[in-house]
Amino acid sequence: MIRIDPKTVHPLHHAAIHFTDNIALISENLTLSYSEIFQQALSISDYFEQRGLKTGEIIVLDDLTPKNLILFFWACTLGGYIAFPINTRFPDDALAEIIRGINPALVITSRSLFFKMAITPNELLNISANLDSREMQSFNPDSSASLLMTSGSAGSAKLVQHSLMNHIASALGSNQNIKLNPGDRWLLTLPLYHVGGLAILFRSVLAGSAVVIANDSQSLLQNISAYQISHLSLVATQLQRIVGETDSPQILTSLRVLLLGGSAMPQALLQTALNMNLPIHVSYGSTEMASQITTTTVTHRSDSLTHSGEVLPGRDLIISHEGEILVKGSTLAQGYRVGSALTSITDLEGWFHTGDVGYINVQGALTVTGRLDNQFISGGENIQPEHIERALEKLPGIIQAIVIPQHDKEFGFRPVAFLQLDTIPPDAAQIQIDLKHTLPGYMIPKIYFQLPQENHSDKLKISRQDLSNDLVHRNKHLHSLT
Repeated sequence: MIRIDPKTVHPLHHAAIHFTDNIALISENLTLSYSEIFQQALSISDYFEQRGLKTGEIIVLDDLTPKNLILFFWACTLGGYIAFPINTRFPDDALAEIIRGINPALVITSRSLFFKMAITPNELLNISANLDSREMQSFNPDSSASLLMTSGSAGSAKLVQHSLMNHIASALGSNQNIKLNPGDRWLLTLPLYHVGGLAILFRSVLAGSAVVIANDSQSLLQNISAYQISHLSLVATQLQRIVGETDSPQILTSLRVLLLGGSAMPQALLQTALNMNLPIHVSYGSTEMASQITTTTVTHRSDSLTHSGEVLPGRDLIISHEGEILVKGSTLAQGYRVGSALTSITDLEGWFHTGDVGYINVQGALTVTGRLDNQFISGGENIQPEHIERALEKLPGIIQAIVIPQHDKEFGFRPVAFLQLDTIPPDAAQIQIDLKHTLPGYMIPKIYFQLPQENHSDKLKISRQDLSNDLVHRNKHLHSLT
């Protein structure tokens, strides 16, 4: 891998110089080299400048194809603009309110719901194609580069603002732990409005490897096989969907790297992956820290059953007296964007309070045990629901468990469990008996529901808030176990 000084040259410009003809982007009908994607992005960036956009202004990237979103994102960073790829699954009214609040200089969209400062992607591509691009000028790696929406556990949307250097530092630290070389191919399995998706772009551009856009008409396993994927990022729900398929062992073992993260990984799922001899790396990260914070190594795969690895370069991590995980470093975001203002996300000593709780073992590896804001009190006892979830996931027939509090007149709250079940579901009475061997009585859930399909079939994370709402309103899709 060619080493770069990220403070002197933009990573895409560097790739265009040193990995000129290397494939940068692969999709069903298109292949672009690094020199080609750089020139196209530079032309688009020139158009932004000719339109009168100022450095540091926000450009909203709405309902774009992955290829166009990648192209426009790079164009924004080349020109010093802040790219805001939005989650189009948000309700239109909520998105419109968010966008009005930040007052963007431009919205690139095919939809009609947004504002006077809008242009369609085809218009932009046609205009920029007729421009003569200037030479790349010097850039400021500490300039603001992106806005990403994160809901956290509370459900209210926050806008996290990163600098270009935050993303570069995240990728550099990741690439030191997970080897990525020219010619490797990383499948884009996470959306680009998610920090995990953007992280794939930065890791790949620094290594001169290719990003592959999945063919939507094919399954995930078919894409891995057809495109000869070497590196893959998955969250628990994605991995769960494919490990049981007939061709799964043969195809997944062809990977060199399978990076797992996004939320807690069920123990049974990790054990299945290890039994299949999959090349897994389990990570712990956050949007505010530009993706990975800790990740397991290639030499100790079985450690993924007990922890999420050691802290990667460019990050610092400590455990507070209350057990909370605090982080900082060169990957830590600039702050939360509120309207035109940027608010700090750190305490007076520069630490970001993640809201997660955990501990570090003597080898320096992190185990995450839960979230502070998930904790509740039942009959005077503090309950960390993740502790109950891990006990449930060890029982036969349970793939994944989510535990939430339900109001109770006598105890204040009692735990209720939502379960994703295997083909042979367990009996609720038997679950109660089994849990008595591992949990005190106050931790044993009083009711068990099957996890609604929509809560785990197509989401990167399961929303505890959605489950709480379902419980309160007793939606008809809640089926209790008998």
